[in-house]
Amino acid sequence: MTLTSRSGSTAPLDPAVEGLRFIGAIILLLAIGMFFLYSASSYRSSVTGLNSTSMWLGQLKGYGLGCLLFAVGYLVSPRRWLDMYWLPLWGGMVLLLVATRWSPLGIEINDAHRWLDLGIRFQPSELAKFCIPISTIALTGTIRYRGLFGWPVTVRSGSVIAAALIGVPSAVIILQPDFGSALFILVLGAIPLLRWLKLCWYACLWMLPLALISMNVVVARWGEMQQRFMAVHSPELVPQVWAGLQGIGSGGLWGKGIGMGTSKTLFMPSEYSDFIFSVYAEETGFIGVLCLASLYLLVLVFGWRLSRAVEDSDLACLVRVVTIAITGQAAINLLVNVALFPTKGIPLPFFSHGSTGLAVFMGMTGVVMAISRSRVRQVVSVT
Repeated sequence: MTLTSRSGSTAPLDPAVEGLRFIGAIILLLAIGMFFLYSASSYRSSVTGLNSTSMWLGQLKGYGLGCLLFAVGYLVSPRRWLDMYWLPLWGGMVLLLVATRWSPLGIEINDAHRWLDLGIRFQPSELAKFCIPISTIALTGTIRYRGLFGWPVTVRSGSVIAAALIGVPSAVIILQPDFGSALFILVLGAIPLLRWLKLCWYACLWMLPLALISMNVVVARWGEMQQRFMAVHSPELVPQVWAGLQGIGSGGLWGKGIGMGTSKTLFMPSEYSDFIFSVYAEETGFIGVLCLASLYLLVLVFGWRLSRAVEDSDLACLVRVVTIAITGQAAINLLVNVALFPTKGIPLPFFSHGSTGLAVFMGMTGVVMAISRSRVRQVVSVT
C-alpha cells in the first residue's frame, strides 16, 4: 500500500510506524483519562467512601488487568485469534453472558442483569466487542475458503453460522436488558460480513427473529425508552442530561480549572462514568474538548492507516473493527453528553469508571500492536 506525495513520488505505509502512532494516541488518552477519573470521582468517594481516592483506587484493578490483557494481545500471534481461538472465545463469551441472567453469579442492578461477581464486578458484554468480530472475520476469511471442520461453507450455510455468531449473544444482551450495547455489538460483528455481501444479506434474513425479541423488549420498557429519546428533543426534562449540558456550557473557553468543577459534587449522576466528559469539559473548557476530540480522531486516522498498511486482509479487517469500536463508542458517548443522541450507558473509552471495558479495550489495543508487526501476507491454502 502506497501514498502519493505532492511531488508525485510514492511512499509506502509502514505498519510499525502507524502502530506506534496509534499506541501513542492511546497512551495519551489513558494518561488523561486516569487523571480526570480521579478528578471526577474524588468528591463522591470522599462522601460515600473512606477517602477521596477510593473509587480511583478501585479502578486500578482495571488498569492492572488491562496491562495483562495488553501483554497477551501483543505476544500472541494475531493469526491465532482467527485460526484457533475464535470458537473457544465465542463459546466462553456466550456462557458468561448466559450466566449474568440465569446463574447465581449474576448481579442485578436497577432491574438489569449485566454483571457477574467473579471477585470483581465483571461485564461480559464488553468481551463481545472483541469475540464476535473475531468470529465473523474468521468466517468470512479462513473458514470461507477452508471450510469448517472439514465441511465446505456455502453462502446459505455461512449465513446461518453468521446469524448464530452475532444473533445468539446479541439476543442474550437484549434480554439482560441492554438494548444499546446489543445494537453496537451487532454492528461491530456485522462489519466483517460486508466482505461477503451475499452472505451478509442472507444473514440479515436469518436474524429477523432477533428483531422480534428487540421489539418485545422495547414494548416492555417503552416508558424508559421514551425518556431516553426525550434527551434529544427536550434535554431540560431529563435531569442527568440537563446537568451535563450545564456543566459543559459553564466551562467556557478555558474551563474552570482542573479539580474546580462543581457538577461532580453529586449534582450530576454518573459523573464518573457515562457523563465524565461533562466534568472534563467543565474543567478544561472548549480547548480541552478540542484536544480530546483530536486524540480520538488521531486514533481513527492512525488505525485506518494501519489497516491499509497491513497486507493480510483478515488482520486489516480486525484493525478496522477495533478502531471503530474505540472511536465509535467515544462518538456515541460524546453525543449523549451534548444531547444529540438518546441516553445510553455506553462509557467513554479509557476515561469512564469500569474495569471490564477498560481492560478489554487495552487488550484489543495489544492485538492491534501485534498486527502492526505483521508485514507479510499470510496465504490461506484451499483444500
